[in-house]
Amino acid sequence: MGEFLSGREEMILLGLVSRYLGTQEPVGSKALAESSPERLSPASVRHIMAGLEAKGYLTQPHPSAGRVPTDEAFRLFALNVAREAAEWAAPDEEGVEHLLTEGSLPGLARELSSVLARELHTLGFAVTPTLASVRLRACELVRLGEGRVLCVVVSQTGQIHEKVLQTHEPYGPEQLRWFSNYLAETFAGCTFAEIRRRLEAQVEMEAARCDELIRRAIELVAPCFLEFPESRDLFWDGAPWLLDSPGLRADLGSVQSLLDSLEKKSRLIALLQALLTGDEPVRVVLGEDWPDRSVRGLAMVAAPFGGEGQGHGFLGVIGPKALRYDTAIPSVRQAAILATIASSRL
Repeated sequence: MGEFLSGREEMILLGLVSRYLGTQEPVGSKALAESSPERLSPASVRHIMAGLEAKGYLTQPHPSAGRVPTDEAFRLFALNVAREAAEWAAPDEEGVEHLLTEGSLPGLARELSSVLARELHTLGFAVTPTLASVRLRACELVRLGEGRVLCVVVSQTGQIHEKVLQTHEPYGPEQLRWFSNYLAETFAGCTFAEIRRRLEAQVEMEAARCDELIRRAIELVAPCFLEFPESRDLFWDGAPWLLDSPGLRADLGSVQSLLDSLEKKSRLIALLQALLTGDEPVRVVLGEDWPDRSVRGLAMVAAPFGGEGQGHGFLGVIGPKALRYDTAIPSVRQAAILATIASSRL
């Protein structure tokens, strides 16, 4: 972290970062002096800027040029914006109703990634919760042929998991329908993790009771719940805007590394899970915050969404370090609020 700043230093620094984000050009003392609330002289501003440079918040590309922000300056600016965004962020019922038309959590996540990309002209993404943390809505068993039954489970947020089960029993449609009804009545509203724990105990319990029909139902469907994947769905949009970003034309290596991570979604999801472990409503990641050195030329604004019984997902945007944090942070924060409310109503 950078050194402590006085109120005047912080005012000048935040003003410089704001101006730089708008122009993408080094900022000089004269421009800052003209917009200074305290009507400081250019000489006073130059003195403050020199102090900020010594403290690691600014750099000077050329001796005669103005200053540009460092990672620490962007981070301070982003934290200031995040504090303000937390104060005014509020649910938007119209936005919630729009998301509900998607009908499922994957559809909602896909829409939000596209909305963020369009609004901010950069890459937007959304990651759904794992199945372990969401609640069951329905379970359907369908005979595929000799020794094979398709198990389809649907969460209350519209996520679907399918698994082909192997069986030596010649189950007919009536038996499978009874099994499906029993499972839905017994486990509807339980999270998949709760179902897993109950099944592990119930397989032995029902075997001891010799309740043949229930034992068969549980033994048949158990692999679907005990072995379901812990993976998440990743949706993203806006790669062309990221590639065209002026701030990244000299660092296309970071963009290519990110796009490779998006194609291998487990890599990016693991990175998000490692970074978004705190309770911050919005997290800004840039520079050395990235565990992966290959993407340190990028900045990410991300937020968790969801809650009890819905699981927790992530959404956000990725762009250059000179990202418009003053618009990106409020937009991501608002999207997370909408996603949380909408997913609770699915």
